[in-house]
Amino acid sequence: MAERAVIYNEDVVRKFVIASMFWGVVAFLVGVVLAAQLAWPVLNLGLPFTNFGRLRPVHTSAAIFAFGGCALFATSFYIVQRTCRARLFGGEALANFIFWGYQFFIVMAALSYVMGFSQGQEYAEPEWHLDLFLTLIWVLYAVVFIGTILRREEPHIYVANWFFMAFILTIAVLHICNNLTMPASLFTAKSYNVASGVQNAMIQWWYGHNAVGFFLTAGFLGMMYYFIPKAANRPVYSYRISIVHFWSLVFMYIWAGPHHLHWTSLPDWTQTLGMAFSIMLWMPSWGGMINGIMTLSGAWDKRLLAVWSGW
Repeated sequence: MAERAVIYNEDVVRKFVIASMFWGVVAFLVGVVLAAQLAWPVLNLGLPFTNFGRLRPVHTSAAIFAFGGCALFATSFYIVQRTCRARLFGGEALANFIFWGYQFFIVMAALSYVMGFSQGQEYAEPEWHLDLFLTLIWVLYAVVFIGTILRREEPHIYVANWFFMAFILTIAVLHICNNLTMPASLFTAKSYNVASGVQNAMIQWWYGHNAVGFFLTAGFLGMMYYFIPKAANRPVYSYRISIVHFWSLVFMYIWAGPHHLHWTSLPDWTQTLGMAFSIMLWMPSWGGMINGIMTLSGAWDKRLLAVWSGW
């Protein structure tokens, strides 16, 4: 009996790829402007919405959450369909709502920065109303991704999807906990963090460190575990290493946030704990590196041919 052909949802993947390239150009151009402002302060122009302090979060957020985020949406939706042999859960309408909702959040966040609205927290500048909207988009993203895995035709969940799920679920927890605020009023964007002082600093860098660890590491490792073997036209070098790599990343990275707060009023035991787990992070770092390099070992010509042929 012939297998049923699955028609994948390529439209939302294409949209996120185009958006990723667009926001990448925006982020890098703003970065050039900021670098020029540091060299020649007169380029701040004396206007509040063009000064370095307001444009810097535009650059960091555009580079991480707009450029990188759209790339993660695109590749996670692309990979989960093929490794599960299932069309995206929820249909095109839900996928398109996630796309346009995320673009709306990006634009509104950037506008709020240049207008002077900010929580003043690294990588978490948007005020409470935008945070609530992003939470809605992220929950729907999790529903689509995990729903697709649950309806999969393949019995096995490929390791790339485990990395994507860790990225999605951990970022959800980080976002919610770090943005527990009390609005000054329902009719104003201003809010105040529930935690304060050193507790707020600890929560912020638990969030900031793991935003790097799961948004910029786990998600992109999901890409690596699919596209590197595809480019080399061979299986992952060691599936056992990939499993050790995954669980060591998940269990160790989450504890290392205090290393951003050395020689501060954070308790010594917390600083020591963060540093100890930072040292142990060699395991997931080397696990991913070894698997990627060894998968490509002896297949560099295939990789180059794939790139040259527009694979």
